[in-house]
Amino acid sequence: MLKTECDHAEQIVEGVEPKAAVCETCGIEGPLRMCATCGYVGCCESKNSHDTDHWQETGHAIIMRMPLNADSFTYCYEHKDYLK
Repeated sequence: MLKTECDHAEQIVEGVEPKAAVCETCGIEGPLRMCATCGYVGCCESKNSHDTDHWQETGHAIIMRMPLNADSFTYCYEHKDYLK
């Protein structure tokens, strides 16, 4: 299901860039997610879940799949749903 509206969409910072090319916490090369608020790069739940840890520590709920391209998705951890 794709959400068309999300309370957390206001956290998305237009033009935010990834701060790293690997997980900033453990150095894993992928799969990676970028925080749409601050650009933090963390590994996903299938690895060490550092992207989830970042959300829980900061409240930054929106992530984007890396690499950032036309196939990337945007996801809200708080709502457990993809954004359109």
